[in-house]
Order: sequence, then structure tokens, then C-alpha cells
Amino acid sequence: MSVTKLLGIYSNGMVLQRNKEIIIEGTDNGVSEVKVTLKDRTVTAPVEDGRFKAVFEPMDVVFDTVLTVEGSEEITVKDVCIGDVFMLSGQSNMELPVARTVELNKEEIEACDYPFVRQYLLTPDLELPIKGGESICTLPETDWTKAEGTGKYAFSAVGFYAAKKIFEEKNIPIGLILNAQGGSTIEAWMCDEDLYATGVSEEELSELRGKGALKSYVDRWQQKTIDWRAKAVKEDFDADAALKDAAKVTLPGIVVKDFSGVIWFEKEFEIDGSCEGECLLRLGDLIDADTTYINGIEVGRTEYQYPPRIYYFDGSVLKQGKNILRTRLIVEQELGGFVEGHPYYLKTASQKIDLSGEWKMAEEIKLTKFEPIPMAQMLPATLYYASLLTIRNIAISQIWWYQGESNAGDPDGLTANNVSLSEQLWDQDGSGKINPRGYDQKMIRTFKKMRELFGEVPVILVKMADYINPLTFETEVPEGWRKIQALQETAPDYISNVKVVNAPAPDPVYELHPQNKSGLGADFAKASMEF
Repeated sequence: MSVTKLLGIYSNGMVLQRNKEIIIEGTDNGVSEVKVTLKDRTVTAPVEDGRFKAVFEPMDVVFDTVLTVEGSEEITVKDVCIGDVFMLSGQSNMELPVARTVELNKEEIEACDYPFVRQYLLTPDLELPIKGGESICTLPETDWTKAEGTGKYAFSAVGFYAAKKIFEEKNIPIGLILNAQGGSTIEAWMCDEDLYATGVSEEELSELRGKGALKSYVDRWQQKTIDWRAKAVKEDFDADAALKDAAKVTLPGIVVKDFSGVIWFEKEFEIDGSCEGECLLRLGDLIDADTTYINGIEVGRTEYQYPPRIYYFDGSVLKQGKNILRTRLIVEQELGGFVEGHPYYLKTASQKIDLSGEWKMAEEIKLTKFEPIPMAQMLPATLYYASLLTIRNIAISQIWWYQGESNAGDPDGLTANNVSLSEQLWDQDGSGKINPRGYDQKMIRTFKKMRELFGEVPVILVKMADYINPLTFETEVPEGWRKIQALQETAPDYISNVKVVNAPAPDPVYELHPQNKSGLGADFAKASMEF
């Protein structure tokens, strides 16, 4: 059967780059040529080896048009715009969604819809080709999301807050290609040749190559997590009995030490006032995963460490007088608890209750320490093939880059050989001081390659905010983190056409993902419009 298909990014609501050559790509196994129409222009493109590429001369701003392809079948892509397109790359602070910033910026988020600000979420299909081969990754077939209604909450927060300001200033469609991946190292964004030049061997890449190799790797990682979590349940555990005469602890604090497994925490509190309507439970930052109950009813859960615990629930869960809050905490790395400096309270329509202070703590089950393997997006070249080469013919206006955390002390995970990234990337010289092992050279190579793919476009990169991993019990930002910050700050000295914006200082410094992305987005918008 003959089938005509466009690459996944050519979908309803797409934004194409104005004033640059426009390329439309797809496949067709039943004809020798296809006819592609965009706005009032038609291009006939040959089909070679089942693939076609239609090239259009640059066009100016368009707010609503259609893209059609006539081949073995006819395809219509609706609601296409032409404006400015930005590629948002890096790791979790670029990926972090608007939904995680509602507590600080609800009024700003809900103030206005922006239907001509759109986002394409490039969730990568990770595959490394054989050495010297073409990318074998595929793009997700999903429509672009508009910044209106609930759709706004899925946007990159940095991208949304920046794009809306650019739109308000320029009144042209804005497209965001979000291909950032939480935990990604800079090595994941680098091509084979650049990796070889910075010390990665082909032997390290060879075991990741070939159809299905990375999927098998990811499946092993996921299964390891599933198996460990499955053991983290004691079938006959009685929380009431365990907590009745349990030890008392003062929270917040990292109170679980030399223990992996499951710990229960309990806090009694009094309600004196109205419980009607929506209530909010703020449990700061917990290490690692939690399920939280009030009076035996689940009110929230989070499967890993970093998201702030912001749990909205119906006030019918509460009772006048005494109430019981319980948190079942899964601790993976022999250290855990409630991170200091974050907010811990419960808020009803009539009162706000401080939850810090005395709690009870009881053990459910002890396990061996969880030993994760690194996520695929930490491995060399993975995102180069999946998130860059797959869109190399999409014209963009600028590259926005927010990365470095995973190369500055390993807060997001482990590396391929289970050695912390800080140990790989930093070593001692004769003075005993820590010195970077080439992060600036890796940035130079990364952006040079990006510009080979996307043209000589400007780059806006973020100087990371200060951060201290709460499990280290340090009082100062690590020197390795400071070195990365310094290299980011001075990037314009060794990379052309780059602007640097500063991530807002987090409060507390133990917050890896500061919620104040509105201010950072405004800085991105300002820098963007200065180019």
C-alpha cells in the first residue's frame, strides 16, 4: 500500500521561520514526485529512495495558512503560521513546564492567552546509528500546542515567559521547538567526531549503536527501577501500629541516614475554621519519592526527588479538630528526608498551619541501596542524533541553551561508567585546585556543530544559578559548579554571537529547579530582541 507521510514536526499549528528558505520533508513509496503547496506557492519535489524534500523561497509573516502534499495520498496540515522559531535545548531547567511555576506566577499565566505562540515537544526516539551512518531516530507525530487555556501549562516555562513578551512586542507568530531533556550532559548533544576530539572513544559508543540498542538500554534501566520499587513494600506493614510509639524527629531535615527503603512520617495538626473548597499542602522538597495522605486519604504523590511538593486537595478530607498527615517516603541512596529552606505548611480557606517541628518517623522496610544506571540522555551523542539531526532542515531564528548542571557535580544522576561527572570532568593540578577539563571546548564544538546544521544563528545561554546538593551537607556552592558558571559567563569571549542571561538566585540554595522562570524568560526575551 502506498503511503504519503510528512516528518512528525510538520503538523497542525506548526510555525515556520520567516525570511528563510523553507524545507518540507516526508516520505512516499508510491510515486516519483509530489506536489507541495504552502500559502499561494506550489513546489514539485522528486521522490528519491522513498523520500522527498520540497524547498520554498523565503516568505514573510503569515498568521494562518495550510500546507498540502499531493502524492500517493493527499495530506493537509492546518493552521500553519510563519514567524520566528526558537530551538530550546539543554536539560531540566529548560524543560521545566509552566505548571511547575503556578505558585509564583498564576496571575501572569492566566492573564492572557497567546494562540500564536506555539510549542512542538520533541520527545526523542533515541537511537545511535552504526558508525558513519545517518540518524535512524524518528520525530514524534504530534500537533503543536498553543499557549492558550490549559495548553499553556505544558510549555517550557522559560520558553513561555519569553515568547509571550516577544509576541507582545513584535506581534508575529512564535514557534518553540522544545528538545531539552532533563539530566542531559553536554556530551549527549555532541557529534561523534567532536566526542572523539574530547576524549570519548569509539569503543564507548559502539555498544550503544544499532537499531534497538538504546531502547534495550532504557528498558534495562526502567526494569531495574521497577524491580527495586516492587521490593519496597512490606505486605503486612501496619502504619497505625508502627507510628503509635514511633521515634520523634524534627523536620525539615535530612533525618534518614545509612538507610535505603521506605520510611513513614506522621504529623498531627489541628483545624479550627472552615475546611470548604480547595486546600493546599506544601511539603517543600522530599528525597526521594513520596505518597502523602491526610486522614488516610491520598492527597498527592511524586515519583522522584526534584519537583516541589505542591498538593491541592478538596477540603472535605479535613476534619474539625485533630487531623493526621502521613508521608510514605522512598529513600534510594541511603540519605533522605525533608530538605531545609523550603515551605512546609497546609493552607485552608481560613488558616495556614505550619508543619515544621516535631513529627514521628517509623521504618516500613529496609533495602539494599538502589544503584541506578545513567539515563539514556546522559550518554554521548544520543541527543545529537535524536534532537538535532532529526530537525536539521527546520529553519530557526535562535538557539536557547540552558545546560551545565549534569556537568558540574552530577546532581541529576550518574554517568555511563558509574563514576560521577565531577570525577570525570575535573581533576587536580599541581596547586591542588580543581580545574575544568574542557567544558568550554565542548561548548565551542557543540555550538559550531549546531550552526553547521541550522545556520549562523545567535545563541542565548544561561549562567546557572547557585546550587548546593542538600545530601552533601555543604555550606558553599561546590568549586566545580563555580567553574562551570565562570565558563558560561565568559562564553562571549570564546564563542561568537552569544548572549548570556543569569538564572535567578534560588531560595533556598538547595533548589535545583528555581521556580522564578518568569524573570528569566523576560531576560531571554530582552536578549533575543537585541540581536
